[in-house]
Amino acid sequence: MSEQIAAEPRPGQATRLVLGVSVAVGFSIMGDSLLYGILPLAAPVLGIPLPLVGVLLSANRLVRLLSNTWSGHVFERFGPHRPFLLATAMGLGTALLYGVGRGFLVFLLARLLWGVAWSGLRQGVFQAIWTGDPDRAGRLMGLSWGVIRLGSAVSVVVGGFLWDRYGFVPAVMAIAGFTALAIPLALLLPWPVRVAQEVARATAPGTGSVWQGWRSAVTQALPRWVLLAGLTKFVFNSVLVATASLFLASRLGSENGLAVLGLGIGAVAGLVLALRWLADLAVGPLLGGVSDRLGRNRTALLLVAGMLGGLVAAVTLSGPASLAWFSLVLILNAGLNVVLDAMASQVALSTERPHLYVGAYATASDAGAALGPLLAYSLGSVASMSLLYLVVAGLLAGITLGIARLNQAG
Repeated sequence: MSEQIAAEPRPGQATRLVLGVSVAVGFSIMGDSLLYGILPLAAPVLGIPLPLVGVLLSANRLVRLLSNTWSGHVFERFGPHRPFLLATAMGLGTALLYGVGRGFLVFLLARLLWGVAWSGLRQGVFQAIWTGDPDRAGRLMGLSWGVIRLGSAVSVVVGGFLWDRYGFVPAVMAIAGFTALAIPLALLLPWPVRVAQEVARATAPGTGSVWQGWRSAVTQALPRWVLLAGLTKFVFNSVLVATASLFLASRLGSENGLAVLGLGIGAVAGLVLALRWLADLAVGPLLGGVSDRLGRNRTALLLVAGMLGGLVAAVTLSGPASLAWFSLVLILNAGLNVVLDAMASQVALSTERPHLYVGAYATASDAGAALGPLLAYSLGSVASMSLLYLVVAGLLAGITLGIARLNQAG
């Protein structure tokens, strides 16, 4: 169990704990976020063949297919304090490796270590959410993702500025300085003992199989459907993000983009994807709070219905109208991510091994994130991608409706 400070958190303490954990994760993720912007540009200097850049950017997700489950087991056995602190230290270690390392193998090691670190950081987020009132889980989850994505946005902007002027190593080392701030924050977090005691339930930490989370997902209807929703929502999200520039080129015209504003397709696609990250900060907490009042089932169904309608408009219209509807879909998708994660957080507490179920849910989400681009680019044509948008969104709507019916029946 955790040996931490507060035995019974007051209502405001849960919000402060979630905020503290999220700020620590926001600092930790900055090194990872920076690579997406500058690694393709710096690859020749670092001795990394350009085709292997994609492998490096995906390696952290692949290792999480295993590390998520083991991370849940570690948090269950030792409590949140030491594992979360270790995860922030690993985040700093990977950022420093980016700065001092050269060649594919060194960067591959760093990316694998980051994947393990992210498994622990994400477990910490869920455990912080558990300290609060279940009726406020949506708001807390939205707050968490908003703060974390703010770290990503700051990293890309500051790191990109430094890359342009000083090069790869100074940019990475500056961002590593921000990442180091996560460690003292993790040391000071007041994890309450009560949460570890309640989450443990009747199952002693460390007993039984580490795959118990997957058993809960397979044998119990509601956990199984929520796990499937986590997989599908990330297939959908990753398909949209991976193909946004190609889709927008087909709708806006690959030559002029938004000629009125003097923007090309590359700039438009970049702005749209930046909007997706900013939506986590601006819309996530708002829609999370709405789901607490309106109900997560109803909110999820409304968001999916809006996404389906928006996609139909985006794939049938052209020009700025298509762009506007596509952007709206990305914003609604940010809200759905918060609502489904909040739902998974509460469903986990109904299982025998909540930490391990969170690990299973995270693994399903990572699998969806890896599967989406493979599906999108294997189809090839823009028309097929548009059809894939609608098919996956329809599947997500059906799963969300199934979850709502199961909750009503329960």
